[in-house]
Amino acid sequence: MDIAFPKNRIDNNKSEEDFLWKNEKDEKSEQTYFKTIESEMVNNGTIEILNAGYGSRHDGDRILLAICDDCIKENLADGTLLYFSNYMTKIGVSEQVEKSKKIYKRRTRLDGLVGEE
Repeated sequence: MDIAFPKNRIDNNKSEEDFLWKNEKDEKSEQTYFKTIESEMVNNGTIEILNAGYGSRHDGDRILLAICDDCIKENLADGTLLYFSNYMTKIGVSEQVEKSKKIYKRRTRLDGLVGEE
């Protein structure tokens, strides 16, 4: 499944690259903030900016990360991705977090048993 921008949301004067690397200053509200790809709606997935923290070889770098919904589901199920929270609701979140912790613990223990790290 491909990640795509909804047709009705795309400005015909902008390319996909313009949306991906968008960093527009918005001063309409009382606060000044920058609109990036994270403020855009995409179909069938998500695109986020990952900020590499101190200690990483990529310290200070900001990386565009795109992942389709099916890949999120698959990677949550095997513990490659870990569920953290939901910014829109608290309903069912604690159960999802506990499920993710259980999968994570199972995966890390199995990796230790078979010698993978």
